Amino acid sequence: MALQPVFVMAGAFVFFKERTSTLAKAGMGIAMIGSILVGWGDIGLSDRHMIGDILSILGTIAISIHILTGQRLLLRLPSYLYSLLVFLAAAIVFAIYNLAMGITMVNYPLREWGIFALLTVVPTVFGHLLFNWLLQYTGATTISMSILGEPIGASLLAFLLLNERMTVFQIIGGLIVIFGLYLFLRKNKEKTIIEEIEKGSTRTG
Repeated sequence: MALQPVFVMAGAFVFFKERTSTLAKAGMGIAMIGSILVGWGDIGLSDRHMIGDILSILGTIAISIHILTGQRLLLRLPSYLYSLLVFLAAAIVFAIYNLAMGITMVNYPLREWGIFALLTVVPTVFGHLLFNWLLQYTGATTISMSILGEPIGASLLAFLLLNERMTVFQIIGGLIVIFGLYLFLRKNKEKTIIEEIEKGSTRTG
């Protein structure tokens, strides 16, 4: 999943001519190294690990295409309508999958329905819905970079709520991710401001 900013940056350059400064790329690389350290304990060479890695790469490619497509469509659609269409499409696909695989959609304990409700509100409203809205104001590469902070938040929540201990690798990796994100966002913001000034000067001239 740490490769997502790379995929999105390449796609943004090809389709939108969106350029990323060298220092911002350095920040991206630093954040990716930190992400690898955070997930170091899960790295393995078994067949099950390889299947998981392949699925993760495919998922990363899918979400990269989704973000790039969203950036293009949001030029024509309001964010709430785009999000509604995306969520509706996802619901239809999951419903068809569940029906085809014979998976029930109703017979769950009350606790499970509570978990479903939390999944609906937290990652959907405060995750995808927020990202879709932000795509109107910033580039897809910046959105993808911010996603690298998710493992840090997940590790902290696991520590606070589930009493899971953080390893030295996770702590160091988290600090590296934060530094990389800071460097990327700062340099990318500076580049954006300079571009806006240049555009204003061109229009004035």
